[in-house]
Amino acid sequence: MRNRAGARLAAATVIVLSSLACGGTASTPTEPAPVYEQKTETYAGTLNTGGGAAFNFAVTNPGNIVAKITELAPVSTLTMGLSLGFWDATTSLCSQDISGSVLLNATVSGSPPGPAQYCVGIYDVGNVQVPTTFTIILTHY
Repeated sequence: MRNRAGARLAAATVIVLSSLACGGTASTPTEPAPVYEQKTETYAGTLNTGGGAAFNFAVTNPGNIVAKITELAPVSTLTMGLSLGFWDATTSLCSQDISGSVLLNATVSGSPPGPAQYCVGIYDVGNVQVPTTFTIILTHY
């Protein structure tokens, strides 16, 4: 009788363990990774000799910011200053973070540390002799 009782206990243990293995433990479903939409903004204006202009924009999601001057007139071969920085709403100024002297269609880019107000700036590096119109294209997330 002992062998039958032991065999039944062993069989019952196997059935219980098998059912636990099949069902397993419940897992928590994972959230899909967020999808961030890239935004494109266009800024235009006119610079005088020694002048500059800054435009603020909001970054809501992490990602790369890319700015480039796409139009300059009347002289499209000028070297201009182009910068990305933090926007100071109290002074309406752009504190430069990344900047460089660029030609038409060259880019300045950077990765912001987080959501905030940022700015793109364009400025004369000593080449503007007559009022010069410009267009800046900015992409960010």
